[in-house]
Parts: sequence; C-alpha cells; structure tokens
Amino acid sequence: MNVRKKFAALAMIGLMSVSALCCQPAYAAERPSYLKSVTYFGDEWPINYWGSEDKDMAANFEKIKADGFNSIILVIPWREFQPADGTQEFNPVAFERLNQVMTCAAEHDLWVVLRIGYSWDYYEASELPTRFGGLVNEGSADRALWLQYCQAIYQAASAHPNFHSGFITWEDFWDYVHNMGRNYDLAKMRELAATSGYQQYLSERYSLEYVSAKYGTSFGSFAEVYLPKRSMEAAELFFEFYDDMLNGLLAQSQTVFPGLSMEVRADGDPVYRQDGSMYYYSHHVTYPCNGAEYSALMYSVSMGQKNESDRISAGEALAATDRNLDALGALSGKKYYAEQLLYMDTTEEFSYNTQVHDEEVDDYVCGLAPILQKNTMGYGLWVYRNYVNNCVYNGQFGLDTTGWRFSGNCNVEEVDGTRMACLAKGSSITQKLTGRMSGGEVQVEFYAKPEFSNSVVTVTIGSKTQEIKVPKAGTYTCQFTYPWNEEFTITIGSNKRAYVDDVRVYTYEQYGRIYDKEGNEQDLADDFRFLNSQLP
Repeated sequence: MNVRKKFAALAMIGLMSVSALCCQPAYAAERPSYLKSVTYFGDEWPINYWGSEDKDMAANFEKIKADGFNSIILVIPWREFQPADGTQEFNPVAFERLNQVMTCAAEHDLWVVLRIGYSWDYYEASELPTRFGGLVNEGSADRALWLQYCQAIYQAASAHPNFHSGFITWEDFWDYVHNMGRNYDLAKMRELAATSGYQQYLSERYSLEYVSAKYGTSFGSFAEVYLPKRSMEAAELFFEFYDDMLNGLLAQSQTVFPGLSMEVRADGDPVYRQDGSMYYYSHHVTYPCNGAEYSALMYSVSMGQKNESDRISAGEALAATDRNLDALGALSGKKYYAEQLLYMDTTEEFSYNTQVHDEEVDDYVCGLAPILQKNTMGYGLWVYRNYVNNCVYNGQFGLDTTGWRFSGNCNVEEVDGTRMACLAKGSSITQKLTGRMSGGEVQVEFYAKPEFSNSVVTVTIGSKTQEIKVPKAGTYTCQFTYPWNEEFTITIGSNKRAYVDDVRVYTYEQYGRIYDKEGNEQDLADDFRFLNSQLP
C-alpha cells in the first residue's frame, strides 16, 4: 500500500466533508421517529448508479417526499468508493456524488441511510472483488482496507445534517460460504479453512474428537480440518464460525462507523445430520447487532411459506408478517428496520417464492401499518421505481469516456443540459459487457438525436449488427438473441453526425407497481401514500 497516497486520499475526503458541511442549507427537520424510505438509484440500478448522471435528482426527491417518504437508502459499493487498484486509495468522483446526493436530499427534507459494503458494481469492468473473501480473517490486509473504507464513508456522510445511520448486510459477505458448494479438492478446502481462521476457531472452542464426530471422520490435528460440504452435519460448525465472524466484523466496523447496524439473515440454513434427519440452523446470535440502535432486515412475503410458486391471500400474508416479525423481535431484543420490505418480488431466480395474489397486493400494503408500527422502527422499499439489469457502465456519459473506447472522430459533449456521445460518420464507441445477465432476448435501448437530418445508428453485439433509423430525437430499441457470455461487446456507430445517450443493455425488468422505469405512476402508488399516512 502506498502510505503517502493513503493519507493524501484521507485528507482529500476530509476536505470534501468539511466543504460539504459549510455549504449545507439550513436544515430544520427533526430526526424522524419512524423511517419511511426508498432505496434510491435514480433511473439506473445500484450496480451502475454511481456512474450515472442522475440529472432528474431534484425532481425525483420531490416526488419521493410527496409520496410520504421521509428518507432514502443509498447503496455504497465498496470498490466504487475505494478501488484499491494501486493508483489511488479512494475514488473522489464517487465521494463528490455522495455529497451531491446528500445535499439535494437535505434540500427536500429527506434523511439518508447508507447501506455500505455493497459487493456488486461495474467499476473498472468487474463485480465481486476478491478482497471480500479476505475480510473473513480479522487480521488480514483486506480487513484493514475495509476499516479505512468504513471510516471514510462515515466521515463524508456524517458531515451532512441529514445523515441518519448506516448498516451492512450479511448478503454482501456471504460468498465465502458458497465455497462449501464449490468443486474444490480437499487441499483447497483445507487451505480455505486455515486462511479464514475456521481451524483456529474450532481449536479454541471444541475438542478434536467432537469436530471429528461432526465430520464423520478422524482428524489427527486441527490442521487437517477442511471446509465442510453443505450436505454434511459439520456445516453447522462453519455457520457458527461465520456468524461469529460477522459479529466481529460489525463490532470492529462500529469503532470507525459509530452506530453501524447489520441486515441479519432471517432464513435458516438446512443442516443434514448423519442419521438422515435435517434441521434449520438459525443465525439468531447475529440479531442483536452489537448494541446498534436497530437491527436491519430484508422481509419478504415468502418468509415461512411453502415457496412452491403458490399464491396466498392478503389476509394470510398479513397474519404471517405479524407472527414472523414478533418472533424475530423476540430474538433481537429490539425493533427492526425492514429496509427491504418485499411485498412482491419478480426477481427471476426467486420466481418460485410464495406471492400474494396480484389483485390483493394493494390490500396487503394498506393493512401493514399496525404490524410495522408494532415491530419496526422503519421500513424501506427496494423497487420504488422499476429498473432493468443494465450491464453498461457510464451509459449516460456523466463520467466522460470512462468505460468506453472511442474510435474515430467522436467525443462527449454537453447537449440540452446533459452529456452525450457525439458520433461523426465512421466513428464508434465500444464497451465490453461484463454484467449480470442471462441468455435469451437481450434488449438494447438508447437515446439518439441526429444533428441535421435522418441518421442510421448501427448497434453491434458480438457478431450481430442491427441498423436503426433515427429520423428525430428519441429513445430507440432493438433486440438480440444470444446465449449470454462475458466476452460480448457493444459497438455503436452512425452514418452521419448524431448524439447518443442513455445506453442500456439488459435482459430483465424488475417491477414494483409504484412507478415504471420512465417514472410514470402505477397502481400501487396510492396504496403506499396511504400506508405512509398511517405511520408516524
């Protein structure tokens, strides 16, 4: 690590924070007794929000406030803010945007909660950083890097008068657990057990005979212990270790980010005993969140249900929500911040989950107020505005040419108050697509504006090209059918001088029935306004 760069970056962030504080408008709003939040990522999604322009931010916040919400949740990707790429310790552009968003939120009387440590983003054409695995070991360099990040984020955010709190989530640190199901040989599984601290954890708490019995084998020393498979009874030992690690990570993070909480894993994990029986391991030891003001929670209608692509009534869902939140509250000893309240969920990989009948979702939403008020100190929405799984980074060109390769006579210009790629005849822009997409219909969407007359914009993905006539300024779409892989690129060119903006490449749209992806009101908007009116 370059120590000089490290301290220069910390000094830069401190100056940015002081500057932000000095420029704050008078903020008279009292800290809310109950949080009514939406997770905010403009017209993109969390994975590439911090590289977008978000030119409608003020209008978006005005709408959020008018709908009865008093706060927003910002998802803060670790790598986006702390790239650790050998050339800089922190990303000043990301911190500048954070200050911009918090200032604008304050101007609209909105408080800000931070979800820090988000593991997915497209910064520098990659997603999950390997350093998340390094976090598992308390004494690792990656843990030290993490604490620097937590401190820098807290210093920047707490300089704003509308900063409320922050939380991490078990989900962002869960990838190491997936090693139990990966196709590694025994030597690799032993290495992972050693480097993570799992072997040491067991040696300090259990006899070698007890551990051997759980594994159904005979170990000569703890150095022989390996990460168990998910199908083994010993999986409970690793879950126990991992809960202890999360509690330790939270406690250590709280020393540099005061009051930090954690979204806890409410689902149980199956453990298969050697006698053929099975039980669900509970992660309840993490629920108190080491003295934080609240425990955070993703709550889904599917919790405790059959989850066999079935549907239930609003009444059944409300009764189950009441029971589940009562039970969870008893385990944490405090109220929850249900920062992801999944009243419905159209995520592809969870399509089998139990849902409320479509025509009764409004009744479920409108009936939630007394249940939420009893068991929670706030709730939040993940899908306030529909979004697509756009795998393009800097598709709005707010970061100039970052993420793109510009060929020929093309550049980024400001047009009509927004930045766009300006393409001359024969020029093109290209980006390798590394996003989280599946095969099938790949949707391409972009804004185009011809400078003088009709233009033809060419879009190439992989080996396939389509020509789109652009007679006037507007949004244009085309589709490609592909078995998706990570080697594809998108190239956009034009036969005449034209402007291109808001490039999206996606396979899926997430629906919430509040606002569509263009920001138009949908059928549940009134129901959430009613819910908010019934809460403090």
